[in-house]
Amino acid sequence: MLPHVAGAAPRQPTIGEVTAKLDKLAKQNEVLAEQYNKANAEVQAAQKSADIAQRQALTAATDFDKARARLRQTVTAEYESASFSHAGALLTSKDGQNYLDTLNTMSLISSHRAEIVAQIKGVQSDAQTAQKKASALLALAQSRAALLDKKRKTIEADTQKFKDLLASLTAAQQRAWEQRQAVSEAAAKAAMAQAPTPPPASTSPPPSSGGGGGSAPAPSSKAQAAVDYAIAQVGKAYVFAGTGPDAFDCSGLTMMAWQQAGVSLPHQASAQYDMGTHVSSSELQPGDLVFLYSPISHVEIMVGPDLAVSAANEALGVRYVHPSQDMGDFAGATRLT
Repeated sequence: MLPHVAGAAPRQPTIGEVTAKLDKLAKQNEVLAEQYNKANAEVQAAQKSADIAQRQALTAATDFDKARARLRQTVTAEYESASFSHAGALLTSKDGQNYLDTLNTMSLISSHRAEIVAQIKGVQSDAQTAQKKASALLALAQSRAALLDKKRKTIEADTQKFKDLLASLTAAQQRAWEQRQAVSEAAAKAAMAQAPTPPPASTSPPPSSGGGGGSAPAPSSKAQAAVDYAIAQVGKAYVFAGTGPDAFDCSGLTMMAWQQAGVSLPHQASAQYDMGTHVSSSELQPGDLVFLYSPISHVEIMVGPDLAVSAANEALGVRYVHPSQDMGDFAGATRLT
């Protein structure tokens, strides 16, 4: 190890080192954002289950109260009727048969009362079980919500590191980094204008025109709706867990794009990968979803030949990108129609 020289200034990182760290932080934040989306979905599911269990517990408790009221009515009726005792039956009976009939009625009432008591015990047990389940599910939802909040704070801290590092570059250096990461709108529109019309999908009618937003024609009307929506978001901001209308994260953008076509997607890139039919990188068409990294932590939507719309990061926002530049991180693609 070299000795430290007192007063020596630390070496300033090169532009290459800074931009490499920017790329690393951007990717790291995407991973965190997707973990946040998954945790958020788990919190919502746990809360929904807890709500259902709580309603079931309240219903069971109401049933218990009703059964207990029925028992109270039965016991009260017995007590208030002087004839409904063995001595009362003997004293009030007109003859032997009447006495036997009264005893038989008393036996039936006793059996009915025993049946009600058994019902009460069962309903009470159901109520206690339902309440325990509701309490357990609520505790699970609360613990996941706490974890979710922790993830959110981690993302916010890392996002600030990303912004601080980006701010350390000069304006010219920032533009150079952004240009390396994204495609200009003019270049994107020129590429889409020259795109050939793909063959229509067998399950959907072809679009009536070459794309509503200046996009390359998609193979189906549903894909065209998703593509047009994605293109209309270019230039908007990126924010983790964002689903619009002013800011998106990667899976939030693709989810909302395909929602325009009536297709429901989960707000998580890896879960979206399991939807539709997988296609190779050489088969990509407008509307297809492209997934990056292992494990999958980013998704973007194709809008033209080697052209996709991506909610990239805090610096770039929603931008056009060339998927071919990321083939080293290509994890797969899926077609939804």
